[in-house]
Amino acid sequence: MNRLAALPTLERPTLSAQVARHLIDHVNTEQLRPGDTVPSEVQIGRDLGVSRGSVREAYRSLAALGILEIESGRKPRLRAIHPDVLAGVFEYALNTAQITIAHAIETRRAIELQTAQLAARYATPAQRLRLREFVDQMRAAGTNHARRVAADMAIHSVIAEASGNPLSSLLLGALRHPVEASSKLHFADTRGDTEITRVIDAHEAVVDRICAGDSVGAVAAMSYHFDISLVRVSGRVAIGGSTGPDGGIENHIIPPLLPERPVND
Repeated sequence: MNRLAALPTLERPTLSAQVARHLIDHVNTEQLRPGDTVPSEVQIGRDLGVSRGSVREAYRSLAALGILEIESGRKPRLRAIHPDVLAGVFEYALNTAQITIAHAIETRRAIELQTAQLAARYATPAQRLRLREFVDQMRAAGTNHARRVAADMAIHSVIAEASGNPLSSLLLGALRHPVEASSKLHFADTRGDTEITRVIDAHEAVVDRICAGDSVGAVAAMSYHFDISLVRVSGRVAIGGSTGPDGGIENHIIPPLLPERPVND
């Protein structure tokens, strides 16, 4: 490895930040993958001619970002992407009133409309079966709100998985806290049986369309489901269409569909 090049004083980041950047460049150059090892603190300090303390600070910052896995007695390894780091950012933003639950739901809505569309195309038979089972669990939960919320969360997790896009699972996992908060609002004790049934019906409609392989219908059903959420959380008018007694899935505006993925021969 080459030693770090000197930078002008006014442009120079901290030494540990330079070490971290160098390590990221090393990962890219060597085409390393999750689970692969990276140079030890001693080795990289020697190669770059920097102090052990600067290297340790760089490694700890990368570990905090979820990039490195550091365990005593083992060489550092690259981690697979995980939603925890982003979740911390989103939760901090919520706790400090920089965003609201409504903002999180709006963001989830944009992601989950495309996720539903992709799941309708690519869900496996096993994933479709799991979705059906979780809808049944929602209906069977009775007065057990925690069980109903857990089934709600599971449905969205399986849909994200079925989309085949790992970023869907990553982002939705990172939004888990506001997701759980919105789910609890759905099934709070202040809601009557009719309202709760309406929410469950909305989930079942999404699952029905995904299981039928209906991309357009899955997007429309998911749009309707999220408009119910937004009206409940913020009291605003539904985004895609009416959610009143005479409104329904068929009134929702459908965004442009994604092109089919190319099939590898």
